[in-house]
Amino acid sequence: MSDIIFRLIKILDIGYIAIIYVLLGLLLAKTFDYLYGTFDKKKERTKSFLRKTLEICGMMWIYGALIYVVRNTVEFIPSPFHGIHGFSHLRVKELTDAPVFIFIFFYFQEFLKNKLNDYYTITMSSF
Repeated sequence: MSDIIFRLIKILDIGYIAIIYVLLGLLLAKTFDYLYGTFDKKKERTKSFLRKTLEICGMMWIYGALIYVVRNTVEFIPSPFHGIHGFSHLRVKELTDAPVFIFIFFYFQEFLKNKLNDYYTITMSSF
């Protein structure tokens, strides 16, 4: 019975972590959309292929650093489940992996989606 309670607490903590990552993902996705502004397809088409490539690489570099910071920051958010029946919040693998954050963060960025779709279209049309 103790094992079942421990696992239930772990499941609740994983849900708690997921909620934190979803909220941060939505907030930061919309923040970056605000910072980048509206995607202008006409303006994008005037840029060279090299410039488009470097811009996307730069965005991914920033996003990689941001994901690292978010992942390490979320570890410091206390869990209401820590210490119950010997449960340690810091040992939950989902805390140090951030797939929920990464998915939400990328999925809800309209500017990034439009930029990548345009880049893909231009790239594939040359083959």
